Amino acid sequence: MPNLYHYDVKNCYYVPGVRNSDGSVTFDNSSVTREPGLMSMDMQAQGDVEKLRADGIDYIVFVSNNGYTGTLNFVKVSEQFKLDNLGETADLTTGIQYEDADSVPTPFALLGEFKGDAEGIRFIFYNCTASRPNIAGDNKDNQKQPDTESLSVTASPLPVTIDGVEKSIVRGGITKSQNAATYNSWFNGVTLPGVATS
Repeated sequence: MPNLYHYDVKNCYYVPGVRNSDGSVTFDNSSVTREPGLMSMDMQAQGDVEKLRADGIDYIVFVSNNGYTGTLNFVKVSEQFKLDNLGETADLTTGIQYEDADSVPTPFALLGEFKGDAEGIRFIFYNCTASRPNIAGDNKDNQKQPDTESLSVTASPLPVTIDGVEKSIVRGGITKSQNAATYNSWFNGVTLPGVATS
């Protein structure tokens, strides 16, 4: 029975990648890392709709898919995430972890899961880039209520070849009833369409 709705985002993981000269990304599946504390996710679809009028109707409708942009809200963004994806550096002499204004963010795949009324829905955004979280803090009446941090994330189309055809993929998803093997190995690495799960 398919899901009628979903709720509760959880099981956030990321996989760092290396951007190739052709725009594709090679992922290091030995570096799958859990990022705990994801409170919410709001990824807005990006793209335009253009219409060409002829014969008194919308004769051709062009719809572009420019990926997603949005916000991930965490209790706290981990220092490891900042090292892996935001270009921060850990100084071995002093232990200081610092931002270098000239560093370039690393592309990464973002994986996670929603609960569903029937079964879990696992998802992936293939080609993500994140910007630095804001730094803020409040004095609160309840001193144990934590401040939170947000990441601005852009998920762009990723050029890949699927069954010999060049495509640009943005997002993917799976439930256990669609393919149990793929579902069960979802957090082992980046699974691309057309590549059987090992």
